[in-house]
Amino acid sequence: MFYGPGGPYALFAGKDASRALAKMSFEPQDLTDDISGLGPFELSALMDWEYKFGRKYVKVGTITKTALVEHVDDRTSPAIQEAAIQAEESDNLSRKEQNSRLNAS
Repeated sequence: MFYGPGGPYALFAGKDASRALAKMSFEPQDLTDDISGLGPFELSALMDWEYKFGRKYVKVGTITKTALVEHVDDRTSPAIQEAAIQAEESDNLSRKEQNSRLNAS
């Protein structure tokens, strides 16, 4: 098992490791979805990984960022409600920016 406990790629399991894959890096600081500042070669490598994984593995889930608030109702303070909305909007914007960068290369 490459991605299981003790496997050579276990550090990638359960994370969006886009930056690490693009840079061919096993460094913990690269285990992130932040692809800002990557060059054309790295973005191309990331697209290759996406294609390779898509052909080889069945998608079993999606990694999402942890929400500030899991449940918002009428008892939640307005400040926390606003923070939860801003976090979700920021996450959505970040995904759109990453997709446009990948499509531009």
